[in-house]
Order: sequence, then C-alpha cells, then structure tokens
Amino acid sequence: MTTRKVTNPNEKKGGGFIWAIVAVVAIAVLVIGLVVYNGRNQRDEAMAERMIPVDGLEVGYTEGDETLVLSGGQNTDAPVVDLFEDFSCPHCADLAKETDEEMLEKIRAGELEVHLRPMTFLDGQGENYQVGHSTRALAAELALAGHNDVAAMWNLRVYLLENQQSAFNSLDADGFADLARDYGASDEAVQDIRDEAFLSTAEEMGKANLDYQNEQTGEAYSPRVMKDGQDLEIPSGDINDWVDAATA
Repeated sequence: MTTRKVTNPNEKKGGGFIWAIVAVVAIAVLVIGLVVYNGRNQRDEAMAERMIPVDGLEVGYTEGDETLVLSGGQNTDAPVVDLFEDFSCPHCADLAKETDEEMLEKIRAGELEVHLRPMTFLDGQGENYQVGHSTRALAAELALAGHNDVAAMWNLRVYLLENQQSAFNSLDADGFADLARDYGASDEAVQDIRDEAFLSTAEEMGKANLDYQNEQTGEAYSPRVMKDGQDLEIPSGDINDWVDAATA
C-alpha cells in the first residue's frame, strides 16, 4: 500500500500571499510619501510666492526689552513712534491691513523708526490673566526676533493679523512653529517656538507695555500710536493716517 503525505493545499501560496501584501503596503506608503512630499513642495512654493520682501528692514531686540525696534538702519534722524498692538485685537488687525505696507516702505527707506510695543491684555489682566493667543503669538515673534529671523518675523506677524479670525485660538506651539518654518525661520527659532522658550518673556513684555501706557496717560488700549510718551497727533483724527502724520 502506497501512502502519501497530505499537505495543506494553501501552504505554498501563503508565503506568496504575504509577500503580495507587503508589496502592496510598501507601494501605498511610497505613494502617500510622494503625495505628502509634493504637497509640501507646493505649499512651500505658495508660501514663498506670498512672502513680503523685507530687504533693508532691521529688527533690534534684546531679551528683556519692552520693544521691537523696526528701522532701516541708515538714518538715525528718522522720526520715532511707538505702535501698540495685540494679536487678538480686531482693530489692530484692521489697522495693520490698512497701514503695514506704507509703514514698511517708510521704514525701509529710512524715513521712519517704529518701536513695536506688543500687548497681551486681551488674554486677561491681573488675576484674570491666562496664557492665550496674544501671548503665544507674541512668544513666537520674540523667538524669531531673538534669532534675527527678520523675514519670518515680519511675515508671520502679517499672517497672524491678516488672518486673525481663523488663526485666533486655533494654533498651539506646534502650529506657530510650523508657520514660522514655512516662512523660512531657522531651525533654532522653530524649536524655541515649539518649546515655548519665550512664553514668560512675552508675558512680561505684554504687562510692561500695558503699564507704560497707564503710567504715561492713565489709560491703556490698542491699537495706539504714541510719540514721546503721548498720543501721536493725527490732523485727520483717523488712526489709519498715522504713518503720514508721523513722517510729515
């Protein structure tokens, strides 16, 4: 009597089936990687096209300062004004949309020096203060200024103000860091934003500028443009004309 070994008819096919699955998964991963890579490149290209050129703009900042000094670097006799703004303030966003382009033009031409005095009072004051969008946005800006990433700092500021409604309270530290990276920030600055390295500095700066207004005039608000400790005189009475008034 002849006996034969009985084998599983699917045994030989099993190995091939597993390898087929592995191949399909590998192809899927490759395709997804290519899609992500291409999407990333397209995003980078789009961001680059929207970058506002800042050649000639200098930002003076030392950690602990109350201001970010925006200058053209070539004219020490340019008029100097203080610009108060809060990243959560809709009126600040409106003012930026109306006057940022002209302000930057005058600064780069050496016809104006602006001391940005960021505020965080819309995150609350005193016992009611809690770290929020105003403080986190400012912390990101300070990280960029601290690493002299001028283009990224300016463009991130413009983005956050022009897109305030969608950006407000929708970004965490990683979100701010990713935006800064997209604007060409250095790896060191991006990491500082992720680590919230300038968060406490932002809190202190915001409070200092709130105190400055109260000490100088007895009240504090934003947006506001001051010169020599007093409100800038604007003949039209319209704050949107502040650049013309400052450089007249």
